[in-house]
Amino acid sequence: MPRPRRKVLSLTSAIVVAASLILVAIVYGAHLFSQKTGQLASAALDVSLAELKLSRAFNILLEAESSQRGFLLTHDEAYLEPFKAARDAMNSHLAGAEIQMKSLGMATAPVAMAVLGNAADQKFSELERTISLVKQGQTIDAATINGGRDLMTQARDIVIAQRAALAAIRADKIDQAQRSAERLALLTILGVAAVVILSLIALAQFMSRSKELQLAHEKLATAKEALEERVRERTRDLQTANDEIQRYAYIVGHDLRAPLVNIIGFARELDMAANAIMPLFARQELQRDDPAIVKARRAIDEDIPEALKFIQASATRMDSLINAILSVSRLGRLPPQPQSIDLAALTMNCIASLQHSLNEADASISIEGRLPSFVSDARAMEQIMTNLLDNAVKYLSSERAGRVVVRGSRIGSQVRIEVEDNGRGVAPSDHERIFDLFRRSGKQDRPGEGIGLAHVRRLVRRLGGDISVRSDGKTGSVFSVMLPSDLRDAISKGAVHG
Repeated sequence: MPRPRRKVLSLTSAIVVAASLILVAIVYGAHLFSQKTGQLASAALDVSLAELKLSRAFNILLEAESSQRGFLLTHDEAYLEPFKAARDAMNSHLAGAEIQMKSLGMATAPVAMAVLGNAADQKFSELERTISLVKQGQTIDAATINGGRDLMTQARDIVIAQRAALAAIRADKIDQAQRSAERLALLTILGVAAVVILSLIALAQFMSRSKELQLAHEKLATAKEALEERVRERTRDLQTANDEIQRYAYIVGHDLRAPLVNIIGFARELDMAANAIMPLFARQELQRDDPAIVKARRAIDEDIPEALKFIQASATRMDSLINAILSVSRLGRLPPQPQSIDLAALTMNCIASLQHSLNEADASISIEGRLPSFVSDARAMEQIMTNLLDNAVKYLSSERAGRVVVRGSRIGSQVRIEVEDNGRGVAPSDHERIFDLFRRSGKQDRPGEGIGLAHVRRLVRRLGGDISVRSDGKTGSVFSVMLPSDLRDAISKGAVHG
């Protein structure tokens, strides 16, 4: 990497790191100040609750005194209703106020609350005594009890003093909250200013390098265009080479067929000649122990028929291989023809064509769920499905009833088709090998040349898809085909070369 470019990257990285650290500091500071503000707000709330409970306790004491006076004046016990629950209610509020004041750190709160509670208890005792005397008819004696004014004055003074202390605490918490907010604002302003400065430095650096970047972009565009042209040339070369290979395979297939026909023909003539000679050895005059005659007879009876049998078998196999080569060659010259395909109907047709094999294997093929419709090449799809189903039936296991299941689904812009069987399965080491031309897996006790799955993979890939197999090699196989749901789109995007 050139030194100027390394310098720019280093400076840019330093700016990014510095800006990130500043933002982290702002966020962290905001978090801390927010926590502190929350604590201050909670403390202010505790102050308000303590004031409220303290005031409410004193008001209850005043209401109790008013209730007692109303009863003394009217002798109507209805006035005593507020008095009955006043003592418990006041004690509850005093206890709550003491808890709030302790949480605020007021060291004098327990003593003050104890004095206030004692005064309130004495006041309630006095009120209860006067009420009791009145109920007993001793109104004059009740009127002589007059110590409650001092108690109320004492209680009022304590309440006023504690409320003043609470007000001072609230003022302090509000002042702290204001200072915290000011610090947060200052931190935010400084952080934003630092980020702006760093941004301006980065912008200046970027502007100074923009011309160089533009030149580099133009060079890259030129190099990209040159590379694309080279790719196009390579593609044309590969296409030409592929066409030549296909033509060569076609020519070879035809050239091999001519001598093969001769071999088959002369083998038949040799068989006919041997059949014509056999009656001569049946004549009486040749029935002697001449070694030459015995050797000739053995050749006519055993050696020549056995040799002809091997010649015919090899010729048949060679004819099958030539047909496979020609089939693969023709496949490369046929462009895909997109059309709408009803996969369910196509599969049913393929199953019908295999009915004889199904009956012999005592097996069944079923369709699971609803098969999707899509756009592809019908001729290719029929070959794909026929080969997959035929392969599944061919390699079913004799140890269990044969079962083949076809299922399909649409996944985004693709269609997945699965053919599952409960046959022999495919060993994991052969999962790729079985798709190679003339390659087979497992015991070779079934007719075939190892062409079907290779043909299927070539067809699938020409349609812009792929095929894979899942199997443990024991309990069956699942062949999975992925294809574009619309072959026309795949061709337009270059995924399929029609």
